[in-house]
Amino acid sequence: MISYLLCSIRKRFVDAAPYGVLAAVATVLLLWGLVPASSAAQGFGVYEQGTCVMGRAGAGVATSCGDASDIFFNPAGLLSTQGTTVSLGTTIIAAGGSFTDDYTQQTTDLQNSPIPAPHLYASHRLSPDLALGLGVFVPYGLATEWDRDFEGAFEGYDNSVESIYIQPTVAYQLTDRISVGGGPNIVMGTVELNQVVDLSDQSLPGSDTSFGAIGVPFHTAFADSKLEGDWAFGLGAHLGVQVEATDRVRFGARVMAPVELNYTGTATFSQISTGLPTTPQLSEILGQPVTVFPDLDALLRGQFDDGNALGTQEIETSLTMPMQVVLGTSVEATDRLTLMVDYQWTQWSSFDQIVIEFENQEDPVVRNENYGDTNAIRVGAEYQLTDTWSVRGGYLFNQAAAPDEVVTPLLPENDRNHLTLGAGWQASDLLRVNASYQYLGQNDRRGRTRGLSEGRPDTNGLYSFDAHLFGLTATFSL
Repeated sequence: MISYLLCSIRKRFVDAAPYGVLAAVATVLLLWGLVPASSAAQGFGVYEQGTCVMGRAGAGVATSCGDASDIFFNPAGLLSTQGTTVSLGTTIIAAGGSFTDDYTQQTTDLQNSPIPAPHLYASHRLSPDLALGLGVFVPYGLATEWDRDFEGAFEGYDNSVESIYIQPTVAYQLTDRISVGGGPNIVMGTVELNQVVDLSDQSLPGSDTSFGAIGVPFHTAFADSKLEGDWAFGLGAHLGVQVEATDRVRFGARVMAPVELNYTGTATFSQISTGLPTTPQLSEILGQPVTVFPDLDALLRGQFDDGNALGTQEIETSLTMPMQVVLGTSVEATDRLTLMVDYQWTQWSSFDQIVIEFENQEDPVVRNENYGDTNAIRVGAEYQLTDTWSVRGGYLFNQAAAPDEVVTPLLPENDRNHLTLGAGWQASDLLRVNASYQYLGQNDRRGRTRGLSEGRPDTNGLYSFDAHLFGLTATFSL
């Protein structure tokens, strides 16, 4: 199937170039929509959108890889391609993590399966000064999965934020030394949050008294909630510039604008049996004999009927995919060795709250995230071993966006250090293959598995996390 698809793409490009390139990629984009949802959710910020640059630890804003991945890494670099170029591939993200509880010393492991993050780019050089391109990539996404019996399930146990960016791109050579590029971002996204609901925090029907006040234990599960936001659409922009200061020194910069996605969807609640009896105190508060509601489950059952607070209902929420600003430089130290440094600023402060409006409830549910803006440094190198083989390596450090109070099962992140290795093979005039490996090491960080409340510590355990990433991209020059 894959080989047939590639042959079909190649035939379209060869027969219809230059303008057939956009039609061919549009055909593949229709197939892209059939990719499982998990393929677009692999941690909230994902920079591994091309295997060549991945091998340099993501340093690529000043120096192109000569493939169409410049659509993401710097649209101005698209002029480094010749003729018609198609790059497609994926990064497999195998993440592992755990939470160790302070009191019980019990360790619970993250349940994430390896997740593919695919990318697809195509470009055509119309003239020495002008190139067009079209790309699809997934720069933002989140996927965390824990066992539903985990204490942290009250904060969330199976959560995802998914985004797909489609970017038509134009690059133009302003002068012999300066090129610019950019295009609109057409963004599609979904969001899903699954969590267990704690009965002790809920108010008795028709009363301001909480179930916890009448003796219901903390973290008594009585409902399983699933909140799904259907596909939302937003528009943004992506601009870049590259400057060839000398024959060996280059500078580059790019800006990706923030995109707000407004979701509509469905909230579904399923009752979980508590096994708790009705108490005389509860009977007195409700003004009903114990025989009317022999247990709490019978009392609560009606709340799950359609039209009631926990019946199936419509929801609305919004999220902002943050702005990225990247600056970088590259130096050709020798005829074979190139060194690169990039700096990235990401406006994570735009992810401050998740506000969910429920059809059957007067007040929205507000989840404060209070993320802060972050900085990242990428240092990479590429060495041309022979005419057909090149090797790469790099180091990346990025700050955590989440403050201490929101380090939860939703995204237990911290400062991260990455090491990368990569290689490129020019198999023929038609085909180039790039492969990379990246290790993500995250410092352990204290966090919580329960809601914030007066009288409770803000944290109650230690999160550990790391990941192994494997990238492969094939580039066809047609």
